Amino acid sequence: MTDRSKAEVVFRLFGVNLEQQGRGFYVSLEMLAIARGVYLAHQEDAEKFAGLLDNGADTVAYKRTSHDLARRIATDSNIVEGNEELGKAVELDSPETMETLHALFSSLLVEIPGRRSQPSWFGAHIYPFVGELIHYDAVDRRIKRSDAFSKSAKKLKQASKVDAGINAPSIERYLFRDGGGWAYKVLRSDPVPDRKETIRQGLGDLVQDSGTPLGNLAKALSAHDFDYDEAPYIDDSEARIELYEDLSPWPDLLREGARNIVARTTTVPRAKRTESLMHWVPYCLARHQLHLARRKLDGTDRESILLDFGNEATPLRRESQKNLIGFRNDIVNAINAQAREMIDKAEGDGARKRRYERFTKETGNAVASPRAFFSETLAAVGALNATVGRRHFTMKPPMLEALVSATVAQSTEMEFDQFCALLYEKYRLVVENKVAAKDPLAYEVDPSVLAHNGKAFREKLAAIGLLTQYSDATSMVRGEPR
Repeated sequence: MTDRSKAEVVFRLFGVNLEQQGRGFYVSLEMLAIARGVYLAHQEDAEKFAGLLDNGADTVAYKRTSHDLARRIATDSNIVEGNEELGKAVELDSPETMETLHALFSSLLVEIPGRRSQPSWFGAHIYPFVGELIHYDAVDRRIKRSDAFSKSAKKLKQASKVDAGINAPSIERYLFRDGGGWAYKVLRSDPVPDRKETIRQGLGDLVQDSGTPLGNLAKALSAHDFDYDEAPYIDDSEARIELYEDLSPWPDLLREGARNIVARTTTVPRAKRTESLMHWVPYCLARHQLHLARRKLDGTDRESILLDFGNEATPLRRESQKNLIGFRNDIVNAINAQAREMIDKAEGDGARKRRYERFTKETGNAVASPRAFFSETLAAVGALNATVGRRHFTMKPPMLEALVSATVAQSTEMEFDQFCALLYEKYRLVVENKVAAKDPLAYEVDPSVLAHNGKAFREKLAAIGLLTQYSDATSMVRGEPR
């Protein structure tokens, strides 16, 4: 009951369930898994199953790949099926084979900042550098004694490999928490046909089979996964997701950025496009969450964020730290306000009122998880300086590359000051003194400090190959390195 009431409050406020467990890269991993699964289902039966980003139906059908074998090899986890079954997928005559596969797939695992220990296999996900590596969520579940008598061919096959009572891989949502479903719904409901078609083609290029040696190896191993979908999975959870496009600009900013990122098929390698999308999608959802929270509290139109690119503590950094603390409080206070509204509407339902009551308090575990989704998502993608301690807003190189790629259209460039102005106009990101003069934050930080920050930002862009400084003092920013 508690979990359900928590989901109700969070869902009503943000339109999607935002929890700490599904933070950061899990958002984009889920979105890509859905897209890959839709591609596979459509390939299997184009008449029965919709294609990539096709809109209309309330449900989405997709084929889920668990990659449980590759993930268990990557984490040195127990292969419960035993060596006989493993030998059908991997040559066991030499231990070097398993050692090589472990070294390969362990190097492809997604890094989750702040993780204190080596995760179990189902807590480890493979970076989706090629379509064949993309996979869905999974977890260990106990094999039931009744599975040996099941009418399902898959359960009978699984029961023949593992004794009852043993834990074995099962495809299901565990770390995925609908953030990726929100992102996929945003893209497939795009009202601009040309933009949607560009995203469809670019996203299709990322999720389809690559035919590379790595892709072929991944596909060969996935054929020996313990759990798999016999038929495409019918997901109705997206139908319940609300985008709140009338309240927030971030769904459309996600589409604009995704279009610019995935369209660079001839100028940017597939892995780099994937990396930028992996960073951009969670960033947009976290900013969407913040925007909705602030709208709930006071109807604030747009929130401004101070990005600190300096190497030392300054008044700008202190203000950026205050920014973050204030925004985390805004999310908590918005949840409190939403719960109070729902209590008022519950009328005579005393049990429901009591369930919502704990969400009207400013502290406690009831609000900690949604608040952590915001800050830990930003930390994971590199939009904060660290996962713990004194944190401030910044952009680490991969996130900065994603931001530039999402903002500057393909094969175009713009002057540095114009780019900084665009960051403010579109995302309310404050970087240097000329932009800050338009914002109330200008009164909090001395212009000279902001000017120094702008210079550091310029140098960061140049260091990652996205800015060129010419002899006439002109600096041009472009969306991809030359």
